Amino acid sequence: MSRVQQIPRVPLSCPPGFLGRYTVQQGDTFFTISQMFRVRLEALVANNPHIPNPNLIFPGDVLCVPGLIPFPCCVVLRPLVRVPFGTGGVALINFAPNGGQAVNITATLPPPQTFGNFDIYVGEILIPNIGGFGNQLFPTPQDPPNWSTRIDIPTVAQIVPNSRVVIRPSNSITGVSGPVILEGIINITNCRR
Repeated sequence: MSRVQQIPRVPLSCPPGFLGRYTVQQGDTFFTISQMFRVRLEALVANNPHIPNPNLIFPGDVLCVPGLIPFPCCVVLRPLVRVPFGTGGVALINFAPNGGQAVNITATLPPPQTFGNFDIYVGEILIPNIGGFGNQLFPTPQDPPNWSTRIDIPTVAQIVPNSRVVIRPSNSITGVSGPVILEGIINITNCRR
């Protein structure tokens, strides 16, 4: 007896406020997915009309989940000041491991001392009308190193269009921050699928 392969159901588009996409995994239910994204079950069902029976979902199905920008989304971080050749970075906006949203930043940067009395780099996401969330970047052993970090966004906040991802040098002892070295602006056009 052969088993029929279920063709994944994928929405043509997602409604405003539910632009994120999640691919159903083995064992997922609408309830567990609603818990993961901290959204009402009814809202998740209502925003996924391509799934006619919410009690019957399959691995590979794609659901629209809360997010004012489509994610995953990758944004190029461009220099705002004069930087050495090869300096650049990217930010990946995606689901956080425990639900909600996260920003993963990676960049090839010169030593922080290049920009003054600094010894670390800090990556930040600046969300309009909410504020900023940041984390220290850590280097890899290559020369020059890649610096990276992940910023988990608190579930009460949400990344919105025109949020900025920035990297700046900082002094870990004095707390003084330097100028923004790299910046990327998150919007619907650069996150389009």
